[in-house]
Amino acid sequence: MSQLQFWLQFAALNKESSYLDDLSNASIFSSSVDSLSDIADTPDFLPADSLSQVPTIWDVSTGPSAQDKLFLPGGPFTGLEDPVSSLSSTPLLVSYQAGHAGRQDCPHYDDTGLQSQSQPEEEEEAEEEEAEELGHTEIYADYVPSKSKVGKQHPDRVVETSTLSSVPPPDITYTLALPTSDSGVLSALQLEAITYACQQHEVLLPSGQRAGFLIGDGAGVGKGRTVAGIILENYLRGRKKSLWFSVSNDLKYDAERDLRDINAPDISVHALSKIKYGDNTTSEGVLFATYSALIGESQAGGQHRTRIRQILEWCGAAFDGVCHKAKNASSTKMGKAVLDLQNKLPLARVVYASATGASEPRNMIYMSRLGIWGEGTPFRTFEDFLHAIEKRGVGAMEIVAMDMKVSGMYIARQLSFSGVTFRIEEIPLDPTFERVYNRAALLWAEALSVFQQAADWIGLESRKSLWGQFWSAHQRFFKYLCIAAKVRRLVELAREELAQDKCVVIGLQSTGEARTREVLDERDGQLDCFVSAAE
Repeated sequence: MSQLQFWLQFAALNKESSYLDDLSNASIFSSSVDSLSDIADTPDFLPADSLSQVPTIWDVSTGPSAQDKLFLPGGPFTGLEDPVSSLSSTPLLVSYQAGHAGRQDCPHYDDTGLQSQSQPEEEEEAEEEEAEELGHTEIYADYVPSKSKVGKQHPDRVVETSTLSSVPPPDITYTLALPTSDSGVLSALQLEAITYACQQHEVLLPSGQRAGFLIGDGAGVGKGRTVAGIILENYLRGRKKSLWFSVSNDLKYDAERDLRDINAPDISVHALSKIKYGDNTTSEGVLFATYSALIGESQAGGQHRTRIRQILEWCGAAFDGVCHKAKNASSTKMGKAVLDLQNKLPLARVVYASATGASEPRNMIYMSRLGIWGEGTPFRTFEDFLHAIEKRGVGAMEIVAMDMKVSGMYIARQLSFSGVTFRIEEIPLDPTFERVYNRAALLWAEALSVFQQAADWIGLESRKSLWGQFWSAHQRFFKYLCIAAKVRRLVELAREELAQDKCVVIGLQSTGEARTREVLDERDGQLDCFVSAAE
């Protein structure tokens, strides 16, 4: 029985005790709620004569299991109870509150007015320390390679989740052909990921396919350089051909940059979209393609040609080079093509790279080379795996991630946010832009009137589609107009930071429409709180 199967069966046996339900619904290792909308409105303020007994957050009634677990902000408050009755149900939390009220050194009196000696001061201090320790459980732990000792330290502080840090990675048995000197082009963290990926590629699954590796690093850790390092490692070992799949053709330039940055400019990158169907003249290097290219077809010259057949012919029957997939294929047709390609190249060294790969089980449907489901595993199909995990919630997915790390098929680190500050830059509108905005508003008002007249003239009865497209275009127009108003100041700020040797990352915040639709689908069209796209 595998370790993963044992833990899932253990979770199932303990389901009656509600342990796993608590872990699934409000895991102490999961991100805490950061939206005030998840907290119900509190009752009205107390009368003025009761201000001496104003309850605190620690006096909130947490139910019969308050002695067993801390209050986690996973749902609405149940209301502020009578402070006296709350003392009996939350002794641990109240002692914490009392300590912060500055009364920990005062003598205790019972209801007769005599000084009470029932609780020694040492015991109270121990309780307070324990409460404070439990109330501030760390979600992340500092990360340093524990088994790999090569390479320079990463230029920034890196962390991993507490659940993953609680289990060790496997021992290293693979020796890199890459130069691991102090050049610094690849940090110790990136070299560690390359080592474990190449080590996992030496394993054959019960199905006969070569095992794959999942890189779950967040932004800033350097997934691109890590993948480029894996390609270079295999190139140095005689495997001159590699496949690189991504969601956009523009990322080809990122791949070239990453190879150049690790001193591997001789490895050329060929865009599949620029190669004619049936042309396999390129002998070696990286063949870069998008997921949509996998389903491309051509009928030119009376011959039916497909991109996937072209890729297979380029690779050859015994292909054992690197096959890298970034993110996840979106449509079902693309997904089938991804799985088909993996099945037809059983010895390919597959690397998956996705920062959200192991956070949502549905994202793993195309990661067939991890060996979690299929022949020789506890789960016959991916659907069986998905059902088992979703039934048990977040806690079960954390167990899967831990098992994957112990098995040497998964690594996930991210940059630390300690010391990060935040500020909002207010940008005054330029008079010229104000005139542009006002004229645009008048133009759209006139367009609204014209569309209304046109609909009347042609006798259009159902206008839902018409107005849907009109207001959609209206929103997009003003969204980009507002973004345009910020560009000049944004460039000035970026130049100021670059002059101080800082990196600049520019992000565009969307309207959150896609996330809202996802929540509506999950909750059968009902919303009970504000949907935060950032959250």
